[in-house]
Amino acid sequence: MHKLILEFAVAIALTLTAILTLTTGVNASDLVVNGAFARASPTPVATTGAVYLTITTAEADRLIAIFTPAAAMAHLHESKDENGVMKMKMLEALDIAPGQPAILKPGGMHIMLMGLKAPLKKGETIPLELTFEKAGTVQVLVPVGGVADQAVGSGD
Repeated sequence: MHKLILEFAVAIALTLTAILTLTTGVNASDLVVNGAFARASPTPVATTGAVYLTITTAEADRLIAIFTPAAAMAHLHESKDENGVMKMKMLEALDIAPGQPAILKPGGMHIMLMGLKAPLKKGETIPLELTFEKAGTVQVLVPVGGVADQAVGSGD
């Protein structure tokens, strides 16, 4: 009798696992973050920095929060040229269309780091957590390049 109850419990557990596995939704394996880099701080007293990267996803998703222990705050920003004047504004979130890379690059969208706890130094890496509505939290290690790099390894 105990063996039958045990077999029944195992069958229920396997069935529930199969059902949960088939549930639709995006997880981190459906989302790719690549090309991440930050520029080194231009001075030893710099309190801001920026991170650039590309996000691609198989399903529509939305970047809703950013965290790094390297700074007091990390926010999504967009730089725009308005009548010859570069202006920057904070974005609440970033919608990512399936199969269409969201490119965060110098002079455009980027992750602004405010209240750096230490200057960003070439050759170091900083941890970054990106939180998405569907994929959840994705951990990224961001290499720090030179002060004027367009990507890590592009030279100063």
